[in-house]
Amino acid sequence: MTDATRWTPRVGRGPRGVLVLGMHRSGTSAATRLVNALGPALCSPGDMVRGPWNPSGHWESRSLMHLNDDLLRQMGRTWWYPPPAGEAYDALSASLTTRPAQARRAFRRVHRTVPWVWKDPRTSVLVPFWRDVLGPRLAAVVVFRNPLDVAESLGRRHDVPVSFGVALWERYNRLLLAHTSGLPVLVTRYDDLLADPARWSAGVGEFLAGSGMRLRRTLESPLSAGFVDPGLRHSAHTRAQIAAVGPLSSGALAVYDALEASAGPSAAFLPPALGPEPDAVEAELATVGPGRKLDWRPPPWAVPDDGAPSGEAGAGNG
Repeated sequence: MTDATRWTPRVGRGPRGVLVLGMHRSGTSAATRLVNALGPALCSPGDMVRGPWNPSGHWESRSLMHLNDDLLRQMGRTWWYPPPAGEAYDALSASLTTRPAQARRAFRRVHRTVPWVWKDPRTSVLVPFWRDVLGPRLAAVVVFRNPLDVAESLGRRHDVPVSFGVALWERYNRLLLAHTSGLPVLVTRYDDLLADPARWSAGVGEFLAGSGMRLRRTLESPLSAGFVDPGLRHSAHTRAQIAAVGPLSSGALAVYDALEASAGPSAAFLPPALGPEPDAVEAELATVGPGRKLDWRPPPWAVPDDGAPSGEAGAGNG
């Protein structure tokens, strides 16, 4: 990886925006708010996803979330059943009917300020389309978390088994690693963000400034408000525990180790060499497939006194 301190800033030709990428339930919401505190703007306030299922906020665009869902539908897929990387992905992408110009207009309607920051976990499986839409002046901050932590969180939210969550985690991360090739990319651990958000933010700021992006801290710092709450974390697994997930363990460990090895900044990301996705991943994801919706089990804070979930329909964001 390239040391950020050796970069020559390209002021004026640096990234116009930051994609925060990562699997659902991996801390991308907190990461997005911290990037926003460095200066890049969020979407228009009126388009912000609202709802009580993430007590710290999602910090993402409602209309672009729906657009991503529509793009996946055009591919015959869903956020919980994205296509695998490789030839199958390219074949399904050919069925997209939304044109880049249409998506560009939709994006500019809600992200009117440059530089911007945008997060939607669905974007992690649609990176090739959005790179075409948004152009080459992009940077990416990738947040990854232990797959068992993600799977347990997803299970609490959507009542799916741990094995399904691990398989989905692997597919998301394989896709984003393959499709961010050549971009300025910072790969970061959720654990590091949680342990020291101030240090994490400083590292992101150094990476973005080194990429040529003009930054300025916002007046309202989420750090001073205790925005990152370690108490919201409900599980913490080790690498060794990943080996206990049966047929899915080999692929998950390979991707997890690749993310660990990639941690840090890169001026032009070189995807790690990964073997083919194990057949067990597709077999597990196909147990749900695109044909039925995942149930949503609202967390306690999302259920008002009358017992009915409030806010928008729940999703796997996080």
